[in-house]
Amino acid sequence: MSPRLRLMLSILALAGVFVIGAVGYLLIESDRDLTFAQAAYMTAITVSTVGYTEVWELSDGGRLWTMGIIVFGIATVSIAFTSLIALFVSGELRSLRETKRMETKLKAMSDHIIVCGYGRMGQLVTTQLAERSVPCVVIELDRDREDDLRKAGLPFLIADATEEETMVLAGLMEARAVIALLPRDTDNVFVTLTAHTLRRDLFIVARAEQPSTQNKLQRAGATRVICPQVIGATKIANVITRPNVVDFVEMANKGVELEMDEVVLTERSPLCGVALKDSGIRERTGAIVVAIKRREGETLFNPVPDAKLMADDTLVLIGPADVSGKLGAFQPPA
Repeated sequence: MSPRLRLMLSILALAGVFVIGAVGYLLIESDRDLTFAQAAYMTAITVSTVGYTEVWELSDGGRLWTMGIIVFGIATVSIAFTSLIALFVSGELRSLRETKRMETKLKAMSDHIIVCGYGRMGQLVTTQLAERSVPCVVIELDRDREDDLRKAGLPFLIADATEEETMVLAGLMEARAVIALLPRDTDNVFVTLTAHTLRRDLFIVARAEQPSTQNKLQRAGATRVICPQVIGATKIANVITRPNVVDFVEMANKGVELEMDEVVLTERSPLCGVALKDSGIRERTGAIVVAIKRREGETLFNPVPDAKLMADDTLVLIGPADVSGKLGAFQPPA
């Protein structure tokens, strides 16, 4: 039973004892013209066992009703107070307040990444996103990982990512993308299907433990499917057959400030309509444009110097760290 439900039931139990006790006195002692306040006060001193004298001289029926309140009312109140004390002592009430604050924080987020699953891969992905200043929200079903999420300072929900309500609460309608990293492929298919149903335009990345699941994830709506087994096998083969290429790609992880990045040119970009050779990208940033992806889907690999840059083009670059930041910080030469 959730802490919120236990708290509500405890409050309802306390209120129920006082209301039922007071109404019983009013009905049994109807000839005495009692007020509800008097009846409620009589109930209170009875269940609290404070030992005050009777508010009025009870009839035989009133005494029997008082005995019933003592037997059942005190037991109910004791259980309710025990439950309330347990909430405070165990810290569950604090956790409930923090959950409410987290829900309020999530409502204010936008253009973020929803990461479903905080296992080993989920932790690595969120760390990479944090290093790139990309906001993210984690959905994790295992409550044992709640402390790790708090220590990481990540907004999170302890809930089932396959449920539509959970996705909406995580800000799916304002999110930039969803990453499905749950341990089982079937769960990732459900997460992908749920997210794609709610938002057809959403960018969805899903992990496939088995290569045979890749097609299912794509049919469910995944934009990209990542299979660690396939990636691992490909890298091992490349290490054997093309070791120098692998070393070059891993330079960034060995202390060389080198990275691959992509930049989308907006309609207001000063680079629109400028030929690649006249853009000054290489001179100003030290980066090389290795590909241009047009809005229509055509991709120009190793584009010629005369290729013109257009609005909504995606430039794939390789060069020093923070290529995209440097590219956005300068105007092309006149």
